[in-house]
Amino acid sequence: MPVKHQQDLPDFALFSRFSLNKIQDWITWLNAAGNIVYANEAAYAALGYSEEEMKSLNIFDIDLKYSPDMWAAHFERLKALGSRTFETQHRRKDGSFLPVEINANYVEYNGQEYNCAIVRPIVDRKRAEKREQIKNQVLDLVAHNAPLKSILAYLVRGVEEENPERICSILLLDSTKQFLRHYVAPSLPAGFSEAIENLKIGPSVGSCGTAAFEGKPVIVENIQADSRWDGYKELAASYNLASCWSVPIIVDHNDVTGTFAIYHQSPKTPSQADIEQLEYLSNLARIAIERHRTAEELRLSDSIFKNTSEAMLVLDINGIIIATNPAFSKISGYSSAEVIGHHPVTFGSPRHDRDFYEAIRKDLQETGSWRGEICGVKKSGEEYINWVKVNTTNDDKGKPFRRVVLFSDITEKKEHEERIWYEANYDALTHLPNRRLFQERLQQEVLRANRLSTKVILLYLDLDGFKEVNDAMGHQGGDQLLIEVARRLNAAVRMTDFTSRLGGDEFTVTLLDVQDTQAAIKVATAILELLQAPIMIDTHATYISASIGVTVYPDDADDASSLIKNADQAMYEAKKLGRNQYSFYTQEMQYVANRRSEQKRELRNALLNHEFEIYYQPVVDFKTGAVTKAEALIRWRHSTMGMVSPAEFIPLAEDAGLIHEIGSWVFIECLEQALKWRAQFHPDFQISVNLSPVQFKHTAYFDRWFNLIASAANTNNCLCVEITEGVLLDASEKTAQQLLRFREAGIEVAIDDFGTGYSSLAYIKRIEVDYLKIDRTFITNIAAESTDYPLVEAIIMMAHKLGLKVIAEGVETEAQLALLDSIGCDYIQGYHYSKPLPRPEFEAWLFARMKEKP
Repeated sequence: MPVKHQQDLPDFALFSRFSLNKIQDWITWLNAAGNIVYANEAAYAALGYSEEEMKSLNIFDIDLKYSPDMWAAHFERLKALGSRTFETQHRRKDGSFLPVEINANYVEYNGQEYNCAIVRPIVDRKRAEKREQIKNQVLDLVAHNAPLKSILAYLVRGVEEENPERICSILLLDSTKQFLRHYVAPSLPAGFSEAIENLKIGPSVGSCGTAAFEGKPVIVENIQADSRWDGYKELAASYNLASCWSVPIIVDHNDVTGTFAIYHQSPKTPSQADIEQLEYLSNLARIAIERHRTAEELRLSDSIFKNTSEAMLVLDINGIIIATNPAFSKISGYSSAEVIGHHPVTFGSPRHDRDFYEAIRKDLQETGSWRGEICGVKKSGEEYINWVKVNTTNDDKGKPFRRVVLFSDITEKKEHEERIWYEANYDALTHLPNRRLFQERLQQEVLRANRLSTKVILLYLDLDGFKEVNDAMGHQGGDQLLIEVARRLNAAVRMTDFTSRLGGDEFTVTLLDVQDTQAAIKVATAILELLQAPIMIDTHATYISASIGVTVYPDDADDASSLIKNADQAMYEAKKLGRNQYSFYTQEMQYVANRRSEQKRELRNALLNHEFEIYYQPVVDFKTGAVTKAEALIRWRHSTMGMVSPAEFIPLAEDAGLIHEIGSWVFIECLEQALKWRAQFHPDFQISVNLSPVQFKHTAYFDRWFNLIASAANTNNCLCVEITEGVLLDASEKTAQQLLRFREAGIEVAIDDFGTGYSSLAYIKRIEVDYLKIDRTFITNIAAESTDYPLVEAIIMMAHKLGLKVIAEGVETEAQLALLDSIGCDYIQGYHYSKPLPRPEFEAWLFARMKEKP
């Protein structure tokens, strides 16, 4: 029987509302028997249970893969490892399953053993994996000539499994091109399918009939409110169908052959991603249908060949044409009289040389037959491709007597195959090899270089500033830029090298048959120079640069996969060095990359393991000497490395997306601490909290903070958020609105490191900044005769004119203090008064300060 969990719950998990119940991820504690002894609000809300219901559950209720024995084995393994991460599915109260990633940790508390788990839903990731699986499987089925119905049925089932709310349908036009018939619709109600079978297309015939008629997508978000469904609304309502999005399936560029539709049982508005996916699915259906048509044509051709109704030539034993059939004349344009007495080579393409025909002759002598592709030339001069079968008939004595040549024009079929192959291997926008073909060719070239003892050099490019161009000029402008970049890259390499587009704004250049790195330097330099020239988008001159990573096989890697990874790391190193340059891969980069990866993993457990600490540095009022402000500075006390610098782990946390959880923890801790110090030291005490620019991209945490402040007393101006000038200059209206929300919530705003970026007085005025913090680099060198002195003086005068207060950071000497006093600085922060201190030491310092200055 499950235990009453409240009494088993460790003390720290019984925090106030500012603790575990405010964490977005699920937190669950389970004892060795599998009983759930604690779950935060996020956990039972996601699973659909109330808090009371959750208390009576164990792991076997929400994860069916566990039996008591399997749970015991898991717990023993966790105890041995300390922590482990894995994927599973949790069952909601309504019976549905939710894929999740679990970071399980072994915790021993008061003699009891627990499994503490951080649970994250991975629905989006699984959905993306499912879509990639659907695409690859459909292309594989197409490549293996699977039945068309099987291919399209797999496509429909895959989409419905990805999102169970969707009901998919593929309708195909009949031979008259006037009526739609159901081809694949496994989940659509049978009665509905029967009612619209042989649906005549037209301008207002539901979603599918209209899409097939107009040859363009028809998105109906609410069937009952759309006139195109007049006459079918009652039918749709009787089968609980509320919305229908439909796109035409267009083959051979402009021939509508059917429709791909998605129904929902409630009104549904598609996102841009939904529309793009719908068009992509119709494209997959198109590829399958075109391939099926091609295969059907080939099967028909083979049947015709067997009945000698296809084009046929009869040759004598010396290869001279002695007879033809009418089909030959129809295909080639030559009459029988024009070809009889000539050798077939006379009508062949010049692309076949003497050796090609000599090989055919030898096969005929040895085996009596030959088959293959031969290019011919029609009477009109047009080249065409033939699928040719040559067989030998013998005379009564068993000696070769005649050659019978059967052939058909397979030009269209070859074009279809080449188009399918091209679509699978080349980027549709730039017509460069895509990631798939790039990886395949790189693998081949690595093997070749190994045989020839040559080198392969890989350049990995990422465009600098592409997002800004895309945002400013739109996707069409971004596409024009990418096309021009591809053209310039091709201009920078030899014919023997190859350029690829991996996706987005990432490109590669692969240099072949080289002996040293000079070729890479030459090409990388040429690329950077070529990209410096402006790129015209419509009538606008746009400027772009690139960061290039360079790596060499076999010097840096043993295989193609490692070579790509190394080039990617080198490219990021080029970005860190300032962009618009190239960087070679080194083993040191590998070490740094591995270390960064390890630290990201450790960061995920740092909060849970209470490894973060907050230090406080006092901010002194220049006029009164009072200390009613302090800046909060986070520290990471690593279990083995000791104190880790924020300069090292904050960028890692931003890159890994952990800055949101860490920042939220700091904010809540500082809110509680500020309220305590207001009661203990001064009613207006304020703590400054630093916000990363990354935190403004995921503002759900801000809502929680504002709710906490609104629910507590005496919170007005108890906190101040410090932002960099990068946040200040963010052009996003959303960012500006968030900063205004801080002010409205009674939280002051300070600009940190003022003067080191690109300050804008217009933006400062717009969001009503309260403080400017002059960066320590100006204070360090300040002196009456220095160039920094008038700059600092000007900043203070400007701030006061705007009604702002000024805080000088990094003050360490009496001389600095005196100069700042002379130019009217408002607050001082620095080692002259105190370095950042842990909470107990800061409180002791503050007590001593208060005694000195009653």
